[in-house]
Amino acid sequence: MRTRYVLLPAIGSILLAALLLIAGRRVSATPQAPPVVIRMVESADGSQVAFDPVGVHVQPGQIVRWVQAANFHSVSAYHPANGRHECRIPTDATPWDSGVLTGLPGTAGASFERTFHQEGVYDYFCLPHEQSGMVGRIVVGRPLAGPGTRPCNYAPEKGWEVVPESARQSLPAVSEILRLGQVPCVWR
Repeated sequence: MRTRYVLLPAIGSILLAALLLIAGRRVSATPQAPPVVIRMVESADGSQVAFDPVGVHVQPGQIVRWVQAANFHSVSAYHPANGRHECRIPTDATPWDSGVLTGLPGTAGASFERTFHQEGVYDYFCLPHEQSGMVGRIVVGRPLAGPGTRPCNYAPEKGWEVVPESARQSLPAVSEILRLGQVPCVWR
């Protein structure tokens, strides 16, 4: 009988240790990826503005944080909810609009962040600087077929705002984003 009382606590301790080990592996098996940071920048003479990097590839559930470096900028999804702009995000995705963010040269500035859950291509723009080509593209997971994979101005019959030529020229190709992971703005 004495053997049974000695073995039961030992077996219980081994089982508890095994459960804790398994639980610890579950927690550490899905680490949170760090946020991807996109800076809203301007050239030294103030003549050019951009998101840097202009294109990024992230995984579903990853956070993207836009950080204001200088000037006045916004981060808005290409979507009819944002000033009747063309839809250039996945059909079921929720559009976003940061409003105008402000920052002073040499200061940390304001920031805006969003977690991307749905796979696809997301195009976005800076409201004050869209005509100057301040746009960006995010590929979340796989670039599934959807509005962001179509050519700009794909649905003129909808009466959406036309994506300006300067913006179309600034958007990096999805294939380039997938190949590089991040595409820097061209003038930096």
